[in-house]
Amino acid sequence: MLDSMRRCSLLALAVAWTFAGCSTETDSATVTTGATTGSDAVVTGSDDCSQEALSGDDPQFVFTSAHRVVDGELGALCFGIEDPTITSAWGQLAAITPREQLSDLALFGGFEPDGADAAETLAFVNALDADGAQFQMSVNTVEATVDPDELLLTLAHEFSHVFTATPAQLDRTDEAIDGCDTYFNGEGCYLGDALMMGWIEAFWDDALLASVDPLEDSVEDADARCAIEPGFFGPYAATNPEEDFAEAFSAFVFRLEPATDGQAERLDWIGQQPGLAEFRERADAAGMTPLVNNFVLCG
Repeated sequence: MLDSMRRCSLLALAVAWTFAGCSTETDSATVTTGATTGSDAVVTGSDDCSQEALSGDDPQFVFTSAHRVVDGELGALCFGIEDPTITSAWGQLAAITPREQLSDLALFGGFEPDGADAAETLAFVNALDADGAQFQMSVNTVEATVDPDELLLTLAHEFSHVFTATPAQLDRTDEAIDGCDTYFNGEGCYLGDALMMGWIEAFWDDALLASVDPLEDSVEDADARCAIEPGFFGPYAATNPEEDFAEAFSAFVFRLEPATDGQAERLDWIGQQPGLAEFRERADAAGMTPLVNNFVLCG
């Protein structure tokens, strides 16, 4: 990952737009998240493929194309015009991701930024329903052509925000949130056997976890955690457990050489989880590995 770039996870850029995660280049500012949570959140529906629905009515995100995803395959164009950058990005995502998992996506689109926030956003995923059963993935078509390796890492990073936030992993109901006894991530409560709970137990002790505000991404706090923990793949991974996993997962898929023992432990853990090695095997088969570890060192 380029030293000048980092990723973020937002729950909302606008009140009506619920995020599972996004990727950005910004290195400053505190982003307030969690404008809406649980079943009270207003989310877009996959039947609505308008500019307003795709962008969460945020004018900074100017969508140029969007496709429906049907049974794990890129389907008909439902907005804009055909964009080879987006169809190519889909091909790369499909190359590393088992088709049955791609069925969690309902929309795949591209946008051109028209504002500072959007320009810093490399990609994002957002839930399209209150349960998190279907997702939209959107890619910045301008940034997608700048660095092919960064795009690959971003696609893997973003898809991890999908498979760790399905109803089998995260309960978004008000009842679950109110009585959460595992971990509330700002969107919902992780189930006890969720993949992210295993990650938290392995790499986030009570003190480290207590330093995270799930409703606010603080760059300063992330930098402070990065300064003391060499296992993170860059400062943004130190933002919260989800971004820690997403960055490490992208490194795992594309066989980045770990720079520290802590990074190696994270990659080993991911390789031991059922189904995750298939992403790496598919990347190998597609000739996409290995990539260079350009993450900023922590610790």
